[in-house]
Amino acid sequence: MSSRAPCLVTGLRVGAQHPHLTGGARLSLQAAGEALEAVAEQTPDTSAPRPGMRIGELAAHLGVRTSALRVRESSGLLTPKRDPGTGYRTFGPAGVRDARMINMLRQGRYPLTQIQVILDGLRRTGSSDALRAAIAQRQAELTQRATAMLEGSSHLHRYVAGEEPSSAAGRS
Repeated sequence: MSSRAPCLVTGLRVGAQHPHLTGGARLSLQAAGEALEAVAEQTPDTSAPRPGMRIGELAAHLGVRTSALRVRESSGLLTPKRDPGTGYRTFGPAGVRDARMINMLRQGRYPLTQIQVILDGLRRTGSSDALRAAIAQRQAELTQRATAMLEGSSHLHRYVAGEEPSSAAGRS
């Protein structure tokens, strides 16, 4: 293997691991954060089209499958009430707000455990501090990944240009 091969491998590995990271990812994160803040600040009374939505209605309202809502229920993120006569799940205004937030966070690839912390903070205190912390953490992760991509691109550029790898390149 030539001395330039590690540069190529590093550049390709970083690029393959993070193809979704662009300037748009940061803007998307910012927009998602603003939308989540708006949902979190809504009073539960205004977030549902009608009280007592069934799972199919809520799924249609959110544009997700009922199975996604059931998974979120089984993981403890959603806690719908049950209609005593039919046993159907019903979601009140707070449940609809929570489902909207979960849906938005899942679209942003947040893990269920982190979503649980955000919802617990919102439910317990009414504060969106945990949400802000999660967004700040995601921003830091994006910055770290973008830095790794730039470093990988630099390795790849040096390889393509036929330059010898520097001592810093040998650390990768």
